[in-house]
Formats: sequence, structure tokens, C-alpha cells
Amino acid sequence: MRFVLTPEEAQGLEYLPDKDLADWAVELDMVPEEEIDRLALVEELVPRLMSLAQREGLPFSKYDHQDLAELPASHREALARAMGWRPDVRAMIRAGERVWRVYRKNRPGSQVPIMLPILLRPLARFASDNTPA
Repeated sequence: MRFVLTPEEAQGLEYLPDKDLADWAVELDMVPEEEIDRLALVEELVPRLMSLAQREGLPFSKYDHQDLAELPASHREALARAMGWRPDVRAMIRAGERVWRVYRKNRPGSQVPIMLPILLRPLARFASDNTPA
């Protein structure tokens, strides 16, 4: 099943630099086309980001608190469940800060922490739509 961004989720994608999107695609084991279609590329990256989250967790920081709190509860719970975390926002921040430290130490040039806030809503919706309750 193909993931599709809602119009609200797609807003702002035109401002993302092609180079950053291409670097992110490569980091998530995908070779982007020479001519980047932002919407199509991001729609392919969300499931890959979910796979990464399931393997490693996501790098959250205290600055992600409001974004996590504003997610629909069912989406936040599905995202947390996919990572094996408690769905409480504070617990997710604590677990994410541990992942963030690993990124800072081992992957300082990673696009994941930079792009994660932009795609948190669609990622959480994807988790809710694609993980068993």
C-alpha cells in the first residue's frame, strides 16, 4: 500500500532544499532520481523512516515536546508502540534524547534529526495506519 501525504502535510515541502532531501534519501537507503519530485520522494521516505524508527527509535529533543503533544493520541500511541516506547510525551522525549546522543556521536551529518520535525505528523499517521493495535 502506497503512503500519500495529505495536502496539509505536503505544505512547506517546496521549501526543502533538494540536496537535503537527496542526502536524506541516501541515508534511508534510497537512490533519488536526478530530477527530484519532492512530494513523491517524501511519500517514499516516510515508510523508510518508520522502518528506521522501529529498528533504532527516533532522535527527539525537548524542542519536540509540543509537536509530540499536538499529535492525535492514537497516532502518538502507534508511533511509540512501533518503537517499543511508552506513549507518554515525556517518556518519548527521554527515550528520544538517548537516540539523539547516539546520532550526535555516530552520525553528526544525519538528516534524520533535522527532517524529523517536518515529517512527524505524517510519520505518526503512517504508524497509526500500519501498525496493529
